[in-house]
Amino acid sequence: MEVRELSKEQMHELKENYLIKLADEGTFAEVVGVDYDAPSYEDLANADEIIPDDAIFREYEGVDFVPDDFFCTTSAN
Repeated sequence: MEVRELSKEQMHELKENYLIKLADEGTFAEVVGVDYDAPSYEDLANADEIIPDDAIFREYEGVDFVPDDFFCTTSAN
């Protein structure tokens, strides 16, 4: 499935991962507009308010996702 087909929960998880990716790249503070270098637990919980859907659509355009890519939809084996 494409990024625009993801559920709300999958989008939230992707936004959390995106915040962590920004921190790993050293761009978190600049992109998010804060004075610290990595997301807090509060930032992760509020990822939907911090990162707009359009940013995720651009970042992951062309990626083919499957449910097992997400913790929230991983099948129990």
